[in-house]
Amino acid sequence: MAVFSIAASILMLLFAGPDETFGADPLESRRADPDLVSVSGFSSGGSFAVQYHVAHSQSIMGAGILAGAPYHSSGTILYNIPGLQHDTQTFYQFNLVDDPSNMAADRVYLFHGSSDIMVPEYAMTALREYYKGFVDNHNIQEVLDVPAFHGFPTADYGGECGHLAMPLYLNNCGYNAAFEVLDHIYGGHRPLTKPDPFSDVATRGEFKAFDQNEFTTWLGHGFDSQGYVYIPSGCASSMSDCKLHVHFHGCFMGSSFVGDEFARKSGYNEVGELNDIIILYPQIKGGLLATDASGCWDWTGYTNENYAYKTGVQITAIHRMIQRLLE
Repeated sequence: MAVFSIAASILMLLFAGPDETFGADPLESRRADPDLVSVSGFSSGGSFAVQYHVAHSQSIMGAGILAGAPYHSSGTILYNIPGLQHDTQTFYQFNLVDDPSNMAADRVYLFHGSSDIMVPEYAMTALREYYKGFVDNHNIQEVLDVPAFHGFPTADYGGECGHLAMPLYLNNCGYNAAFEVLDHIYGGHRPLTKPDPFSDVATRGEFKAFDQNEFTTWLGHGFDSQGYVYIPSGCASSMSDCKLHVHFHGCFMGSSFVGDEFARKSGYNEVGELNDIIILYPQIKGGLLATDASGCWDWTGYTNENYAYKTGVQITAIHRMIQRLLE
């Protein structure tokens, strides 16, 4: 399995295609609710979601992390959680991240597939311990019993749940992770409406590419030229007052490798349509000529040493995209 995975990954690097859309439209303002912004991510995107949550905790009210790692762990698998918590406080003192006390009431969802041998379970349990230093423990939901391999679990699409499901890394587990993430974050006293399996409700809204170039003004930022956004039919107005959720894909899962298929098939759009949640899918570029050939989000410092701070180039670009949708 490991040899197959490495060989397949090499082929994906060699044949990563160009952007499907040239000259995508600008990301439009939507007047989303600034008090209802959340993030999620899978694998490197999960680790990046943690980074963004910590860096901008004043403006983020929840996070969903699937197969990610603790904040500022810099690609290591040796986690000193008290040390990372202390670092977070120190970074706040130097105004590199928001006050971590902002996270106290946030809603955090943590997922690790029980058949995932690519990211160790202790990475997620370590992340749980990291969050416990800042978040009310009753607000943390941890799911470790879904028999998923290293992939994003869906209710109705993808490869076998317990096997490597390349190239999309979507695993059909009969488990709607997109709904579970968003329901934990936003459900609260009133659970979200759950889409039926194979639902086509997302066709009611608008899925479109947008130009990421205006948000990325630094060399070596890693972004592809376009990202994706889903606008639910209930959020079509330029003054929507809708919720806003940002999902960060994993390595080999960006548009360089799979086009828009992950963004269309992960299940987020259906939940967004039924619950007035705008879904933003920023994209990192992959391929041999990219800043990061695997198309991973920067949780290791490949952009620069500020990668996990508010001044990090990828964090800054995402903040600008969010601000556009809040305008």
